[in-house]
Amino acid sequence: MTLLSGVRLGPYEVVSPVGAGGMGEVYRARDTRLGREVALKVLPEAFARDAERLRRFEQEARAAGALNHPNILAVYDVGMQEGTPFLVTELLEGETLRERLQGGALPVRKALEVAIQAAHGIAAAHEKGIAHRDLKPANIFLTSDGRVKILDFGLAKLAESVVSANGGSDGATQTADVQTQSGVVLGTVGYMSPEQVRGKVADARSDIFALGTILYEMLSGRRAFERDSSADTMAAILKEDPPELSGEGKKIPPAIEHVVRHCLEKNPGERFQSARDLSFALSALSGTDASAVARAVPPKRRIPAVVWLTVALALLASVGATWFFAARPAAGIRIQFAIPASGEVSQMALSRDGSMLAFVSPEANSALPMIYVQPIGSAEAKLLAGTEGASYPFWSPDAAYVAFFADGKLKKVPATGGSPQVLANVLAARGGSWGSRDVIIYARDAGGPLWRVGADGTGNAPLTQEIFVKEDNTHRWPLFLPDGNHFLLWAGNFGNSKDDRTSGIYAGSLDNNKERRLLALCHSSFGYDSKRLYYADEEHQLVSAAFDTSKGVISGSAAVVTNSVGYQPSVWWTALTVAQNGTLVYNESAGAALSELTWMDRSGKVQGKVGVPEIMDNPSLSPDGSRVVVDIADQKTNNVDIWIESTRGETNTRFTFDPSEEVVGIWSRDGRTVAYRVNREEGVNLVSKPASGLERERQIVELPGVDDLFPNSWSLDGRQILCTHETPSGSNLALVPAAGGKLIRFGTTSGSQTNGMISPDGKWVAYASNDSGDWEIYVTTFPDPAGRWQVSRGGGTEPRWRGDGKEIFYIGPGGMLTAVPVRTQGTFATGTPAALFQFHGRPPISSSDLFSYDVTRDGQRFLVNRYVKPDRITPLTIVLNASADSAK
Repeated sequence: MTLLSGVRLGPYEVVSPVGAGGMGEVYRARDTRLGREVALKVLPEAFARDAERLRRFEQEARAAGALNHPNILAVYDVGMQEGTPFLVTELLEGETLRERLQGGALPVRKALEVAIQAAHGIAAAHEKGIAHRDLKPANIFLTSDGRVKILDFGLAKLAESVVSANGGSDGATQTADVQTQSGVVLGTVGYMSPEQVRGKVADARSDIFALGTILYEMLSGRRAFERDSSADTMAAILKEDPPELSGEGKKIPPAIEHVVRHCLEKNPGERFQSARDLSFALSALSGTDASAVARAVPPKRRIPAVVWLTVALALLASVGATWFFAARPAAGIRIQFAIPASGEVSQMALSRDGSMLAFVSPEANSALPMIYVQPIGSAEAKLLAGTEGASYPFWSPDAAYVAFFADGKLKKVPATGGSPQVLANVLAARGGSWGSRDVIIYARDAGGPLWRVGADGTGNAPLTQEIFVKEDNTHRWPLFLPDGNHFLLWAGNFGNSKDDRTSGIYAGSLDNNKERRLLALCHSSFGYDSKRLYYADEEHQLVSAAFDTSKGVISGSAAVVTNSVGYQPSVWWTALTVAQNGTLVYNESAGAALSELTWMDRSGKVQGKVGVPEIMDNPSLSPDGSRVVVDIADQKTNNVDIWIESTRGETNTRFTFDPSEEVVGIWSRDGRTVAYRVNREEGVNLVSKPASGLERERQIVELPGVDDLFPNSWSLDGRQILCTHETPSGSNLALVPAAGGKLIRFGTTSGSQTNGMISPDGKWVAYASNDSGDWEIYVTTFPDPAGRWQVSRGGGTEPRWRGDGKEIFYIGPGGMLTAVPVRTQGTFATGTPAALFQFHGRPPISSSDLFSYDVTRDGQRFLVNRYVKPDRITPLTIVLNASADSAK
């Protein structure tokens, strides 16, 4: 039915026809109530009698009416008059993308602009659970004022009705009149995804494919899969890739080609997983600041961080003459954009020349942190085998190797993959740096001086012990300067006092033990480029100051790069990495990983939870199992305190209030007292306090200087506490009288020992030691160590006893919680270790992270400090030429 001028449908008066399509006729009309011009879409009379077409028309109205976005055609009203259904929308002035493409390909900049706006609109629809399923140039409108509008949600599908009862198509009328055995083909030939061609269920990723075909056509002026017939076109969609975009005198940047190809993957799982992801990638290519989009709309947790890093880094450069290397922004031009990521990246390191990024992220199958490397310009990130449990990676000067810490070792591994090589033993490492003289300097422990070792593992020795003053608790976060001799380091104490005047960034050298303080009142790791030093200030802002690398001198006042940067208060690590070419990568919120106390049975099945996700460590159950002490970090105050949480859903209370770090609480055998470690400016204190909290803490022992002391377990009579005593040369077990007194070393074995757990009958001690080269679990007698029996096989840490002493639990290789039956009557004997379940605890970040689980007395339930992905994962941010305007 064709409407004449002046005809009314409800309050809408027809002015003139605009056009017609498969789903109806469109008219310019006037809303007589509001006095505005609108577009009136009317379903033809013959279609109105078709129940299926009428259903689709109503579906379009519902789908479009649920959306409110500047890049989607706005729906004002829907109605029916004398059997004629109509839809009222905003009236657009301009032309469709199909009409624009009649004149050939668009300029690259214009094509990206259209694609970005279209991706924003489709992202808004997807976030409402609506997939368009028929994106094509005819359904993208370019307004006269430069806006992009998405039209025609006639095939749109609500997410809650994705699959019909029989698992086939949702029954919507096909656009291409072709069927397959598995369902109905929906969409427009040439812009369908492979799953649509096969009649499979189409979701948001099908729209990604369609956007890829549209972007390809805008850039090349030809359709990606056009053939002589519809059947041939659909066959090409299933089996072929479109020709290269560059050619015939037109050069398309390789990074743009990469994004288009990523959209057009045959397998939906290998494409961008959301239109929001695609919009970020396109914004990066166009030079648009996508960080504003990242802050406005949280990135979706749909794809591994590895995939996003792969895509984002490919945007920075590609093989040969790319915009990153050959057309890199001129000096003085600063470009910033965001990389959305749905998995946590705990630490990252750029190579010296900015050509490679190494990052630590949980491996999908095991959830253990591992290292991935991404060559700039490559299409893929590579997982480096053998890096399970890795932390704080750093590069060799030539970017051929990545060094890292794992399993109590400093290791290196080829960036191309291979077997890691052990260079040195560490305890709780705090960063390293590989200089141009093939010397590595590293912090082997949370306390003490820096060490040095050759890149081949020879010459391991303390380095900064001569400049380690009494006010220092630690030297950490070393960073070589370009000459390979001078370096920067962080030196200071853990007092967390506002009056601390000694902590800060210092300069030293391999051949001279003298040091110079460059920056006071700084508690942060750092990075530098050719012009500036980057670090976090006391407000957790990322700032930079002018830095002369040849002289090792900081000058001028600090300039704010961003108001927020990720920070770990337990170790004073800041989520940033800088290359000497001026590339900066940082994360606004990456700090210590969140975890949640989770009850699990022996099969690994979750039985319940205690409290809420926090940054916490060292859970220890009270003897009756009704309470648990745990360390909880407060990032706002940069402090860690001990809390007592109820395991029965009752009151949780903060137990310690000192401004210094208080960690590793353990219960006395009667459950009345908690012993814990306090780290004050004057030294480490072991104290005890009644669990009721009604009395003040009592000092047991104080250790001035670089030593550290962590309580492990109480003796059966309550008179002694077995501790882990850390010194610059290693860790060992020591006994301390609970009433106060001197430390007495427990045992004389070589290597390091930790986590000494006295058995329930008070006659044995289980502990972890690395004197064989690897960490294993051993048992000896108590109170006098005589004899030693190995309990674990192939590695083990964190031993715990069952309440009757007939079983020992520990964390075995690959993070597997393992149980071993033992006999303690007469001669000690062990049975065969049995793996219980994969242990997905929070990765340790501090030497005080001694315990990641505890077990009930009957050995049937485990309270696991289980890693939890945050609800929102902020994107990494890349800044090119970061120092360009920092001083302005």
